[in-house]
Amino acid sequence: MDIAIPAAPAGILTLLAFFAPYAIGALNGVLPFVRKPWQKKLVSILVAVVLAAIVVMFYQNITGEPIGNIWVFMLLAVVLVAASYALVTRGTAKAVERATDRSLPDPSLSTREQYQAAVDPHTARYRDPGAHNE
Repeated sequence: MDIAIPAAPAGILTLLAFFAPYAIGALNGVLPFVRKPWQKKLVSILVAVVLAAIVVMFYQNITGEPIGNIWVFMLLAVVLVAASYALVTRGTAKAVERATDRSLPDPSLSTREQYQAAVDPHTARYRDPGAHNE
């Protein structure tokens, strides 16, 4: 089996993968239905696949050549985005997610007790019946 991926789209994908965790964090904060960890992982995978599709479309439009195996390229995108988050951008991407989270009250408009009650993982809002935090 021959896996050949051109260097130019792989390099562009690597550079864009460093910015993907920020987009993922913003989407996790803005989208109201993304609350559970599996939903956040699904958003991460979808953003990586869309990023790979954009790079492939631009590469094919500019050069006229198709990328050898599109599925391997999309898997490479998922791995690069996950590695970028895990190794480089974890703290700042989480800060972007917290800043864009619509379910949290505005810290400038609420009291300290109201804000801490909203973000406290031991409140009833975050409890999962039967889980380790119940």
